[in-house]
Amino acid sequence: MSTPIFTKTLESATRKKIDLILANLGWNTDETSPDCNVFTERAKTTEQNKKFKGKNPDYVLYKSGTDDPIGIIEAKRSGQSLRQALNQAINLYAEPLGLDIIFVTDGSIVESHDVRSKSNLKLDDQIITEFISEKQLLKFLEHGSQLYSPEKITYTKRELIKIFSEANDLLRKEGIREGIERFAEFSNLLFLKLISEIEEDRENSGEQRILEKKYCWESFYKLDPDRMLEYVNNIILPRLVNKYNHSGDVFQQNLLIKSPENLKKIVDKLSSLKLLDADSDIKGDAFEYFLKNSVSVGTDLGEYFTPRHIVKLIVDLVDPKFGDKIYDPACGTGGFLIEAFRHIKNKCKQTKENLQILKEKTVYGREISGTAKIAKMNMIIIGDGHNNIKQMDSLKNPVKGDYNVVLTNFPFSQTTDYSAFYGFNSEDANPVFLKHIIDSLDNGGIAGVVVPEGLLFDENSEYIKIRKILLETCNVVAVIKLHEFVFKPYTGQPTSILIFEKGRQTQNVWFFDVQEDGFKKTGSKLGRSPIEANDLILLRQIWKDKENSNHSFSVDFKKIVAEKYKLSMDKYRKQGKKTTDFVKLGEVCDIVIGGTPSRKDLSLYGGKNLWVKIRDMNRQMYISNTEEKITDKGVKESNVKLLPIDTLLFSFKLTIGKVAITAKELYTNEAIAGIVPKDNRVLTKYLYYLLPRLDYSTYSQRATKGKTLNKDIMRIVEIPLPSVEIQKKIIKELDAKESEKEKHLQAVAKIAEDQDKKINELI
Repeated sequence: MSTPIFTKTLESATRKKIDLILANLGWNTDETSPDCNVFTERAKTTEQNKKFKGKNPDYVLYKSGTDDPIGIIEAKRSGQSLRQALNQAINLYAEPLGLDIIFVTDGSIVESHDVRSKSNLKLDDQIITEFISEKQLLKFLEHGSQLYSPEKITYTKRELIKIFSEANDLLRKEGIREGIERFAEFSNLLFLKLISEIEEDRENSGEQRILEKKYCWESFYKLDPDRMLEYVNNIILPRLVNKYNHSGDVFQQNLLIKSPENLKKIVDKLSSLKLLDADSDIKGDAFEYFLKNSVSVGTDLGEYFTPRHIVKLIVDLVDPKFGDKIYDPACGTGGFLIEAFRHIKNKCKQTKENLQILKEKTVYGREISGTAKIAKMNMIIIGDGHNNIKQMDSLKNPVKGDYNVVLTNFPFSQTTDYSAFYGFNSEDANPVFLKHIIDSLDNGGIAGVVVPEGLLFDENSEYIKIRKILLETCNVVAVIKLHEFVFKPYTGQPTSILIFEKGRQTQNVWFFDVQEDGFKKTGSKLGRSPIEANDLILLRQIWKDKENSNHSFSVDFKKIVAEKYKLSMDKYRKQGKKTTDFVKLGEVCDIVIGGTPSRKDLSLYGGKNLWVKIRDMNRQMYISNTEEKITDKGVKESNVKLLPIDTLLFSFKLTIGKVAITAKELYTNEAIAGIVPKDNRVLTKYLYYLLPRLDYSTYSQRATKGKTLNKDIMRIVEIPLPSVEIQKKIIKELDAKESEKEKHLQAVAKIAEDQDKKINELI
């Protein structure tokens, strides 16, 4: 029986999606109603329609109760260019009607545009990537393309940060450990405040309360401190435990706070705020604050917290549908699941039956740590569904074909005892997590996953194996490279986003390079402030077509197979720029790693053998002496290895890229690699100038105190290798530049000396 050939998606299919979204936002799409403010393929009046000169706009939006048009929506079928749709909307419809606001969409990706500023609409410096209500559209028309939250909301956010800080101090005095434990305690009170406001809104709109008043905020916030602590522990928490803890440990039996006065102080602060007015993700703000300021969590926060604009991007690109079962095997506080829930809710008919499916049969998460209870609380706040959040080790519990969508940022560089469940031998959890994700998808399912860059290029046999499985059993739609500041200030781990569909082999992989994501490249603990430069706008525009651009290109499956299934974007971008042959460093050089004799045995130090540490590698090109020396016994009883004269020394741990050349035979510690040319194809001095200037961001791995390479990774670093004659010419030119640089440095040093001398004369 032949395989049926299906027809292409029509523009009308996209319009059906738009109609639902607009209705959910409060627009009236019933053109038989006098209150209709959305007209399709025509303007409202004959006079307006004439201005289109026979062309038909997809949607014209109107101010309610008037004939005044306020916006255009241009809908294109899936696969058509959004940029083309935008130009069409401006020239054919917006300009003839004198309109300023335009939305273009293919049914999944939405782009907003303001004709006046020729830019996207923005709210609080974040680009608008969805349709908006009439009320909000009118605000943009009045105030321009950039809106900020009302002062009330901005003030509330400032107050929240202040309360987080004060609560953190009070909880520290209670002896509660910093980070997740302290945040979990604060979350109990945040939950009570939020759920109480939600119940109040329900009651005011005529809906039935789910949680009775006697268990809400208004029942205890005015009590004296002793009575308040007693009421929360004896009345409220037992009720919450009884109502929600059947699905696991969501609420504790008693607060960890023991001081009634401390509880009263936190409650009084929260009582003055209306949290629902502040932000749709108050828990996210609190979670970020408590962990960002935690010393013990430190750089591991990148495993817990995915920036919200990246979460929204991945959800938009994957575009989960109503009826999908969505899974996050490392859900943390539930960020991906919450965004997916909202994404689907905005696009489906909000009947009682549909909402029941959304709450009970749509989102599923697992989390090995105690943050699972925070995810459960978050699910309760957005509409329940907490029963599907489980605290467990996902890798210990394989899943086979249960889900249509997987969205996750799994923790990197972890170890696991369960790799054998997935056909692997190593304790390294990175490839195992990716296999768990592939296995959990049903055929035809789609995943959006943040992965460490090393998983995409490392020649470790387990990494090659998982890439082979991925490419042969799934269609890798895209690899989106993120710059190293995306997860700052928590971690500088190089990462990429993988988008793949299970069920058929990859034919081509589309790569996109996010060099700017709309936020300043900084590691400041204060966070990354918004900027104009944002490659995510282009990514959204060309997503359906997967166009080639200055940021993107496609690579054929056969080429990827020939490169050991590597999916690192830089691997293929370099090939397009080569003006000379590239080789792996390990092909032309031996790489020798040093060691450190035991510091407990003083007899190993103080000898005559030169022993180099990074501190010895200052500005001098050649090393002929060292700060410390080791004895013959130190050589014999350690892992140090003798390096010959004319060896390049290269620092590769924590401080990457310091170089020097050995002028005598010597030894090094384990943070320095000796790079010894195997033959006459490469000159040591050429490597001296070359290696410090290479970009190691896609090769480096995260360590406790910073970035690091290792011997195996250094072997696969690719270097340009011109002929020896050309190498000699390069060395001659760079030697001249080095002499010139030295003269300038000496001149600068002389100026600094003169300045110091002048000041010393005064004092």
